[in-house]
Amino acid sequence: MAAVVAGLARLLQPAMVFPGSEPGCRGLAPWYLLLGLRLVALFIADGPWSSPNPDLVCNWTSVQVDSRPFCSALCFNRHFPAPISSAWGFAFLTALLPVGLMGLIRTGSKHQRKAAKGGDEELTDITSVSHDMAAGSSMAPGTIPLPNMVPSEPKMSARCTWPLAAFVFCVFLLLAMELGFFWVVISLQIPSVLRTTFLCLPGAHSCPEALECALAGQADKHMALWALAFTAFVNMAACLAYLLLTLGRASRCHRAK
Repeated sequence: MAAVVAGLARLLQPAMVFPGSEPGCRGLAPWYLLLGLRLVALFIADGPWSSPNPDLVCNWTSVQVDSRPFCSALCFNRHFPAPISSAWGFAFLTALLPVGLMGLIRTGSKHQRKAAKGGDEELTDITSVSHDMAAGSSMAPGTIPLPNMVPSEPKMSARCTWPLAAFVFCVFLLLAMELGFFWVVISLQIPSVLRTTFLCLPGAHSCPEALECALAGQADKHMALWALAFTAFVNMAACLAYLLLTLGRASRCHRAK
């Protein structure tokens, strides 16, 4: 897990260093910052859960030495029915999908704006030249025609609305993924590390009917899970803030019309 997280950090480093040409929070820099925050939390959480020491310490007074690894594995599977580290990696991969789509949408919209701006400048130059030629032909000889100073009206097109709609959809998608990850950590993973000791029922003939077990490194594992839950909460708050700001700008534009 640590090697995977380190590889993803090196992969995302150029994107995080280059936040984009858009000022403020309108670019992709905040979303890359959230990915970096999740990477740091994964580094923190991976240590206690990938320790070479056994996660469970059970009372083996009445169990043979050969059966202890088998019984310990059964107790671990019963105590942790939900995946732990694999769920973290899957949640990070799902968060990469909408953020990557955001980058593609921003790049496509920038290319469209440049193409539209270039076409408008070319059309303005042609209109200005034809207007000057017409004005020069109607003016007296020796008079210098003035350049066309009337600005062209902005043209609204459907091409300007679909990138915003697609970007908002990606934010909704990221919000749903982070909400699901937050629910998994809070409801399924954190309760499994709250109890100091618990009673294990392996349900195998070679194991005793009940074993009293304790979780090794309970405080560190608990803190690691809360760190991941905190990153999910921050991501959800960022998504909600962006959606509220977008809704506010849309309502102001609608009232201005």
